[in-house]
Amino acid sequence: MQFHTKALKVFHRIYPEPFTRINEAWNFSNDMDSSDQKPYKNPLIEGKSNIHQTSKNLYCEFYKNFAIDIVTETVYNYPYTQVTEKTIRPIVHKRMFIIVGSPGMLSLLQSKGFKTFSPFINEEYDTIQDPHKRIECIVEELTRISKFSIDEIRQTMLQYKDTLKHNYDHYHWLCHNEIEQIVNKL
Repeated sequence: MQFHTKALKVFHRIYPEPFTRINEAWNFSNDMDSSDQKPYKNPLIEGKSNIHQTSKNLYCEFYKNFAIDIVTETVYNYPYTQVTEKTIRPIVHKRMFIIVGSPGMLSLLQSKGFKTFSPFINEEYDTIQDPHKRIECIVEELTRISKFSIDEIRQTMLQYKDTLKHNYDHYHWLCHNEIEQIVNKL
């Protein structure tokens, strides 16, 4: 029980409650700079000088500067997939992602009901078993994407806004329902 409480405290330091982003307008407006938006304030610690509040604001601020998260998962050359908070991070921040992890990560997410970003992102890398070939494929895809202009990336974000919202909503639905199922089994 003590580990669970500590894990939740760490989780809530990283992801504000509720899972909001201060830069929502970046995805859907013509103004790339969303500095006019107010930083998220956690009502539990508002008004107090707290390093965690500052780090939350910086963490959210960090996300307004990019559209695609390159997730480097804990395991890469391993015989099975493992989803950690690293993969959840772009989902709760409504960002596209490429996962540098075990083969089958995208397939696992899709089997859980999440949507991915094909055809914009070539997801062939997820099927490659050889770790060297898989990383080469990821690097090739990142190189290809890096040649797009900011406006092209913005247009792509607009095209995938329904997918981003679906993943965000599905994550919360899944959290609630899986917890409910565990409690019912107990």
